[in-house]
Amino acid sequence: MRRLSVILSVVVLLVFSASLMACPACKDALTQGDATGQGALPNGFNTSVELMLGGFLATLGMVGAIIWKGIRG
Repeated sequence: MRRLSVILSVVVLLVFSASLMACPACKDALTQGDATGQGALPNGFNTSVELMLGGFLATLGMVGAIIWKGIRG
């Protein structure tokens, strides 16, 4: 039962995350921004999102590794 609930929650998360969109301000800035200029807004948005996602995934991986190590002995 526990395995089914984990699989179901992952599937629900993937289904709902596919339907999400960026906020209108970010979306307009990325499409209308000048990516060639110094300090371009689209590059700043992309870099900040990548850094936040990288930090989250690193933390998630560390917690997963600690749990895995604790279970495996």
